[in-house]
Formats: sequence, structure tokens, C-alpha cells
Amino acid sequence: MVKGVFEVKKVMIAVDGSKMADKVLLKGRMVAEQFGCDVIIMTVVKKMQMINYYTGTDLSDRLNKEFESSAEKTMEQAEKLFEGFQGGFKTSITEGDPAEEILQATENEKPDLLVMGSRGLSGFERVMLGSVSLKVLHHVTCDMMIVRNEAA
Repeated sequence: MVKGVFEVKKVMIAVDGSKMADKVLLKGRMVAEQFGCDVIIMTVVKKMQMINYYTGTDLSDRLNKEFESSAEKTMEQAEKLFEGFQGGFKTSITEGDPAEEILQATENEKPDLLVMGSRGLSGFERVMLGSVSLKVLHHVTCDMMIVRNEAA
């Protein structure tokens, strides 16, 4: 490799807790180890507003607590997969629209490379909402590695 053509000092890895997350994390770690750089791992909690119209009960708090718990478990798994990693390492959990939050994080952190999975949503959600990785790809200002799902 020609020095200076592609240098990576900071990698951001965005995961969603899907089955793909471990593969994305391991690919990101591999790149970070090859370049000897720092890593930021992030996940986004998308808040929901749900009301049971039959009872009038607001189900949002319970549902959002589950999402937050899932995000914390995702970060715990990331920390396990990065045990023994020699570079700088930090995790981040944010709330909001996943694509928007990932784009904002890349603007703030200025990574040289963003690593994320090709898909985590179900087929119906992807058709209705669009792929988060596709939205990010069209607007991100750094290089991006998309880790493909085996089923893709």
C-alpha cells in the first residue's frame, strides 16, 4: 500500500443490535488493528410513541426502556468483542433517527472511516423506511465500509 493514499486514524462503527452487529464489529476491529487507530462504536435508540387506544394506556415508557436496555446490551457485546484491543476505544448510545444520528456523529467525531451493516431492518420496514445504511451512504462525508449480510 502506498503511504498517504488511504490513512485511517479513527474508525466509527455503527451497530443496531441485529444479528449482523457482531460481524460489523469484527470487521471494524480488523480495520482498526491494521491501521493502529482509535475506534468509536455507536448505536442509536429510536424512541417510539405508542398508545393502547382501547385502554388509553401509554405504552411508550415500557417500550422505550426495552429499546434502551437492548442498546446497552449491544454496547456490552461490543466491549467483549474489543477486549484486548490496543487502540483508543469508546462507545456511544444516542437517541433519535438512526441515519440522522449517525451522520451527526460523523460530523462531530470526524472519523476517517465509518463501518456499518448493509441491513438490520426487516424487509417490510426497509421498503417503507429505506435502509439506514443507504441514507447514510448518500450523505456521509467520510469513507464508508458497508458489511454485507450473508443472506444479501
